[in-house]
Amino acid sequence: MDDSGGVKRCPDCGELKAVSEFGRNARMADGLARYCKTCFRRRSQESYRKRRAEQGKAVRERIQVPEGHKFCPRCSEIKPHAEFGSNRATKDGLTSYCKQCHTVVARENKAKNHGSERNYLLRYRYGITEDDFARMLARQGGLCAVCRAVPGTFVDHCHRTGQVRGVLCFNCNNGLGHFGDNTVLLELAALYLDGEVLWPEFVVLPERREGGAVARTRAYHLAHRYRLGPADVERMVAAQHGLCVVCWDRPPEHVDHCHLTGEVRYALCLPCNTGIGQFRDDPAVVWRALAYVEAVEPYGEEVVVSDEELRELVRAEEQLRSAFYARVSPVG
Repeated sequence: MDDSGGVKRCPDCGELKAVSEFGRNARMADGLARYCKTCFRRRSQESYRKRRAEQGKAVRERIQVPEGHKFCPRCSEIKPHAEFGSNRATKDGLTSYCKQCHTVVARENKAKNHGSERNYLLRYRYGITEDDFARMLARQGGLCAVCRAVPGTFVDHCHRTGQVRGVLCFNCNNGLGHFGDNTVLLELAALYLDGEVLWPEFVVLPERREGGAVARTRAYHLAHRYRLGPADVERMVAAQHGLCVVCWDRPPEHVDHCHLTGEVRYALCLPCNTGIGQFRDDPAVVWRALAYVEAVEPYGEEVVVSDEELRELVRAEEQLRSAFYARVSPVG
């Protein structure tokens, strides 16, 4: 060893190097490591590989990755950062796997930890298992809880409370969604299909629509399907005060007709028209949907209100009533 002049010879590579090329070791007489940093790193790596080999494990080789790219260990490809998802928990802010591999790994982990991806989704969304779903469907006789005509396939839950209500078919599940689980609207829709329209005493008139040229395709559609002209539809909408005759809340967008007889009924808004269509124009199905929603409607606990709170509620109700009458118009 020759450490005169701030240099030292490494016994491994045999080169004479500056002492800055050696690490610290207090147990050595000169306070420096026996080997230079390069040789020490090589020997350390070889020792690590030997220990891993004795354990039956392989060592992943370090891969040189260009700037703006990342190595995906699953597909063993170097891809641009755009091919990776975001993950704030990692140092580089990217997922460990590329997007394609991440999807596969996530699906495999769901099957491994939860039995299947469907079981994972049922637990995550509704807090039930596939066995719970099977028992629920069996209690319904394998059929939709509303129409009772086709097999139930979709878990239905109250969007307000999160409570699972039953298993529905695609149409009935969508029908409840279009009516927003609103029992009042469901009752109005059922009465409408039974031939009874409830005309309100007051309505909030919509903004006046600007008249314009009617597209030839719409004129053809009205004439071919309903035997009506654009002027007939405008008169119908005007007679409805510019509002849907079911919800009385939105302007009508579609001419509604009986699919059995072809008879034109009224003009409805998109949600009401689509919801009625999903319930197959059958008032009995809509009545069952109403009973289905009401059966699990939470009533809540009795609330004790003080005299002061009661007076405040009365004042608030008077204000709401005044605001209501200020913006509505009476209809004849």
